[in-house]
Amino acid sequence: MYEFKLPDIGEGVTEGEIVKWDVKEGDLVEKDQDLVEIMTDKVTVKIPSPVRGKIAKILYREGQVVPVGSALLQIDTGEAEQPQQPSGQVEGAGQAVQQVEVKQVPLPEISGHVLASPAVRRIARENGIDLSKVSGTGDGGRVTLDDLERYMKSPAPSQAPAAAKPEAVHTAPQIPAQKPAAGREEILEMHGLRRIIFDKMTKAKQIMPHFTVMEEVDVTSMMAILDSARSRNRKVTVTGFLTRIVPSVLKQYPYLNAVYDESRRIYLLKKYYNIGIAVDTPDGLNVFVIKDADRKSMVDISAEISDKAARARENKLQLDEVQDSTFTITNVGTIGGIMSTPIINYPEVAILGVHRVFERDGRKYMYLSLSCDHRLIDGAVATRFIVDLKKVIEDPNAIIYEI
Repeated sequence: MYEFKLPDIGEGVTEGEIVKWDVKEGDLVEKDQDLVEIMTDKVTVKIPSPVRGKIAKILYREGQVVPVGSALLQIDTGEAEQPQQPSGQVEGAGQAVQQVEVKQVPLPEISGHVLASPAVRRIARENGIDLSKVSGTGDGGRVTLDDLERYMKSPAPSQAPAAAKPEAVHTAPQIPAQKPAAGREEILEMHGLRRIIFDKMTKAKQIMPHFTVMEEVDVTSMMAILDSARSRNRKVTVTGFLTRIVPSVLKQYPYLNAVYDESRRIYLLKKYYNIGIAVDTPDGLNVFVIKDADRKSMVDISAEISDKAARARENKLQLDEVQDSTFTITNVGTIGGIMSTPIINYPEVAILGVHRVFERDGRKYMYLSLSCDHRLIDGAVATRFIVDLKKVIEDPNAIIYEI
């Protein structure tokens, strides 16, 4: 019996969420046939089978999170001894594939038990209800929350309800939820990209004491430069402009271009400038990376941002395109909003918020906000940084040649 374990998919990846099984128990699989889609670090990869055989047992359900090195499934190869697990990274792991839509997705049962989501099962257990006695109206006879509510409101059966059957697969941690009101509430479970956002934002706020400084900036000259570049068919965006000039200021404030290593309780000051760009996608917030931004022109950066933003919205980013950022910019001004207090993109220590451009007395302005990890960065340092950044934006003549 061959025990297939979740391999090392990429540097820094410690776990993955099962998005979709491409096989089921009893299936015959060929070597290199796709077994499962795993989401990790905001991209999804297909993992092929290293052997030929029959799927004997699947150990995790769709939606569950699996640590690297944990057994995913067992394959009957017909051999007396178990082949050695191949080492190294999964072939093609850097290639992103289409993600499933991030929404409330019930986790299907793999064995022959009643079809029901973990939330439904939890409520049934808490109320001593045998789900096999509940009529399911969902796909394939799945027991929904509404089905369970109707059963709970119906007259009690004459005999005591049977205890809920133990599940044969691993139990994934669930978000505590109150009993929903029938027809008026639903339980939203964190899966896919939304789960990753949930985990990262929680970790950032739990570990890092945030503080935010804000500044008003006159962007009249900056907008004139962008308009001039566009008139010469050289597209430069506000985000592209800032992505190029921020490294020049970061070089004067090295503590802001750092990441926190929680395992060793140390900070790593980065000597390169990989700027993360937050982008709104249909599935939630994602962050791709413009690497070595201090070595690229504003035109090239703007084009790269446009390309990666489009692919982020289509779930086509590769793993290395969302890793190794050292400082992040989030531009909510394209949507609206005069001010925000952004949450740090953990494990970085600072993030710049960019807001909408507005006019006053014939000039153009915008507000910037800088959130920092107060354990490393003092308020005075953050304020000096944003003031120096303001000076460069308001008098950009020295960097026009970079366009």
